[in-house]
Amino acid sequence: MNSSIWLAGSLSSHRRSRILQSAVDAQSTAQIPEVGTCLLFGTDFQEGEETSQQDWYTWTQKPGRALLLIPPFKSGSCSIPSSWQISRRSTPPAHQNLPLATTLASEVQYELQGQLQVATQLGGLWDDQSICTAYYRKHPHAGIFAITCLPLWSLSVLDHAAELQSWLDELYLLAGSPVEDSSLTKAEEIELQPEHYTVLLHLVSGPFANESTALAALHHSSIFAVDTDRAKACLQDAQQHGLVIGGQLTELGRDILERSPYSTYINSLEALKR
Repeated sequence: MNSSIWLAGSLSSHRRSRILQSAVDAQSTAQIPEVGTCLLFGTDFQEGEETSQQDWYTWTQKPGRALLLIPPFKSGSCSIPSSWQISRRSTPPAHQNLPLATTLASEVQYELQGQLQVATQLGGLWDDQSICTAYYRKHPHAGIFAITCLPLWSLSVLDHAAELQSWLDELYLLAGSPVEDSSLTKAEEIELQPEHYTVLLHLVSGPFANESTALAALHHSSIFAVDTDRAKACLQDAQQHGLVIGGQLTELGRDILERSPYSTYINSLEALKR
């Protein structure tokens, strides 16, 4: 099962992204994707605000969505989506039979512990029984929140691209199949007012870590002017209909905006970030 592979957060523009783009045709994204496998540096998640962490966890609760945290990490504990800890290894892990894990073993610097399901089909345990890859799934029909200590961005994967693709495909199988829903229909049925589009356009000028940050920036914006209470209501409308998660546009929200009369403003707003 091939799925879209997305690179989010600082990984999307990091030099290491080029390795993943070359090896498995990964795509960088500034928005939270609708479905697929989304790779994020562990440090981005660990250093993010709790609301941002919760947004990522919420995203994984629908089937067809796999979030994968990859090195680097900070040593320490985290409670989302359940208790897990990262520590530095003192020695490289023992090799195992899975080709990709064996290829990257000498570069592994971290060890994972926590209340997570070991991904045995992905070589989740080393020979010494320390955890390499594990995941959390809220219920059997949800997507997955996964963590791996394998440096998937290593130059070594360029010579083992097929193995990496197979590994990621196996990971995505754990996330289940995306369900057909009426999100787009519902979004098209909403009578979006100019203020809704103003809020969506404002999010293009982000990124914003969460809803509160986005609304605070809008309140002080020199470009947009929307009453604070009205802006909050519009943002909540957009969230309820899948156009926004936290303080970021979803792919659906971006699509709605691009097909609106206000689409001509998108490039100008994105240019302000460069």
